[in-house]
Amino acid sequence: MKIIQDEIAIIGMAGVFPDAPDLAAFWENIVAKHCSISDHPDPRAMDWLDPNSTAFGRVYSLRGGYLKDLARFDPIQFGVPPNSVASGDLDQFLTVRIATEALHDAGLRDGDFPRERTEVVLGHATTFHPGLVNWFQHGLGLDQTLAVIRGLHPDLTPDETERLRAHLGRTLPEMTAQTPPTLLPNIVAGRTANRLDLMGANYILDGACASSAIAIDNAMKDLLLDRCDLALAGGAQACVSPLELMLFCSIGAISRHAALRPFDQAADGTMLGEGTGILVLKRQRDAERDGNRIYAIIKGVGVASDGRGRGMMAPRPEGAMLAMRRAFQYAEVDPASIGMVEAHGTGIPLGDRTEIGALRTVYGARRGHYPTTAVGSVKSNIGHCRPAAGIAGVIKATMALHHKVLPPTANCDTPHPALELETTPFYVSTEARPWIHGNADLPRRAAVNALGFGGIDSHCILEEYRNA
Repeated sequence: MKIIQDEIAIIGMAGVFPDAPDLAAFWENIVAKHCSISDHPDPRAMDWLDPNSTAFGRVYSLRGGYLKDLARFDPIQFGVPPNSVASGDLDQFLTVRIATEALHDAGLRDGDFPRERTEVVLGHATTFHPGLVNWFQHGLGLDQTLAVIRGLHPDLTPDETERLRAHLGRTLPEMTAQTPPTLLPNIVAGRTANRLDLMGANYILDGACASSAIAIDNAMKDLLLDRCDLALAGGAQACVSPLELMLFCSIGAISRHAALRPFDQAADGTMLGEGTGILVLKRQRDAERDGNRIYAIIKGVGVASDGRGRGMMAPRPEGAMLAMRRAFQYAEVDPASIGMVEAHGTGIPLGDRTEIGALRTVYGARRGHYPTTAVGSVKSNIGHCRPAAGIAGVIKATMALHHKVLPPTANCDTPHPALELETTPFYVSTEARPWIHGNADLPRRAAVNALGFGGIDSHCILEEYRNA
């Protein structure tokens, strides 16, 4: 097996997040502490809203980070049948657009790169997107509705029942021959490879909230094993359905307040978000040879599971710490050299305490009188994008390294005393400030942490690129 000893360079990026049609706007919103949390854009979601209810099937909050009209896709531009878009998974189409923009950001257009050796690896989860809900309504939903109607009107003839079925079906988005592929999760990556004529591997990975980091990890491995020369890696979560809000409200994970407050003493839960982001990755020596612009270097990714814990949804510090240690072992860097940690930071008090506790154990106690490492969470700006949460954090950390700016976290007015930050090297970064480094021999470094439902953890280490 051929193994190439090299670093991995980020040579292109693109994404769309709430209130941010592109990454320039995304970075501006972060620096300005702009909060993109709003009410659900679908007016029908109000039918399920009951702020005082805890019953399954109701939601007590519809607030989140929504793409709204930024979830744009021109099917004609990419040779996609228009009638397949309305009834399918928007992730499939938005990733085609964002992948194209990422390649263009890397300076790669038609004929400029080896398509046969370019792969697509995306973090993605099966969600209650409108296409899946429409499929259910055309099948089981219509059957159940007709069964109720027949129970109320037993004199309905078979012909009348079928006419009623046809009438109800016409009130739903049309199902066509193009619809079935838009409902298959793996085609999120496959459609991107198809439309962009990429012939390396294409596949998705579902590691819950750690999906994007795991996708990056696998893309790195394929580059270093010489299985490809270019990789598109990232995550997609283009739609938050009210059904998903029902699920998270049923376990009390959604905040009842107007803002997501990571690490704050007023934090009471998270808010879901939408977004898609993709990196273009290349071996560093190849990027330098080809004169590519390099945003940052990925030093390594550590991944671990929590093992046996108290429950499937509760984070366990042992798994998080193991992922961090594996990342530092692979990257061969000292935790003390990390100047910024983009934390998972969901605003769920138990999760935030578990995360800071794990970071304290691996990064060590505070050295001297003052903290040295900024910690924050982009979820305070855009909500929790789950499979795309990691890529949002990696893009934020990459831009911080590229611009040499320590970005702020919004909505953390008073860090929770239970975090005991005063014993750690960390401080919550609440204002944008120049990343003063003071060590010409040591590059700036950042880490991105992710803790996934189901007990999977990841830690990604990034380093600023210094021209030799």
